[in-house]
Amino acid sequence: MTKHSLLFIALTIAGCGDSKSGATDTDTGTDTGTATGTETGAPTGTETQTGTETGADTETGTETGTGTDTDTGAPTGTGGDQPVQLDPSGCLSQCVEDVDPENATVETDCEVCDYDPVQHVCAQIVPCEVVMDAWTIPAGQEACFAVLADDGTNTPSSLDNMSQACIDGGSNAEISVIRGGEAPAGTFVAVTCTWAKDPATNCPNL
Repeated sequence: MTKHSLLFIALTIAGCGDSKSGATDTDTGTDTGTATGTETGAPTGTETQTGTETGADTETGTETGTGTDTDTGAPTGTGGDQPVQLDPSGCLSQCVEDVDPENATVETDCEVCDYDPVQHVCAQIVPCEVVMDAWTIPAGQEACFAVLADDGTNTPSSLDNMSQACIDGGSNAEISVIRGGEAPAGTFVAVTCTWAKDPATNCPNL
């Protein structure tokens, strides 16, 4: 046997012990993960709004005010400077304010006129003048008035004395109207004075 034959046999024997059986890498992992998530996002909430608006605005305001404005044509003042119809006697039915209490006599502040109740106008009558101790109609006038406020004890003159009827009636002043002729047809004498603020004290018997 030759040298070359021995070397071949030796290599063959060595190769038989180095047999490589191919490694088998078998991946049998089975992924059986099943996603069964079910989304039923349907809103099932029930919202019921049954608000009922019955706002009825009802206004039943009833006005039953009855205004009665009766004009009888006669001034009937009850205080302040309201006019009053003069009584035929001349006695004032309201207490007159003494505008100058320092004076011994009652000093009055009065206006007098002939009142027409149809036309609602008042023709002014002027104050009288004293001429020779007598009430006198001023020149150019048809009538005049004088205020008598003395009960007979305040002045020596009788010119300003009230009548006994006015004194007995409790009046503290009297109006005397002097005319040169007849009063205007359909009129009456109306008087406006500063009336007493405390008639119970100033005219206790009125």
